[in-house]
Amino acid sequence: MITFSYLTIFLLLAILSTIFDMKIFDYTFWEALRNLLFSEIASGRMIIIFTVLIGLSSSVAVDFRLLKARKKKLPS
Repeated sequence: MITFSYLTIFLLLAILSTIFDMKIFDYTFWEALRNLLFSEIASGRMIIIFTVLIGLSSSVAVDFRLLKARKKKLPS
């Protein structure tokens, strides 16, 4: 559930950032999204990729730990 929440929040923040770029630079939605993901400056893309990977791996680890704890509490 934590992983789903993380992905949902990340998706909503990406959409919000795209909407801000649409309003500021007068782009269409797809142009703004393309500029966010495929800009000439690769550092922004690397920041996004590493943020996604770190957040996704930590949320999967927390979900796995919670699942293990829940299984341990169940009576055999």
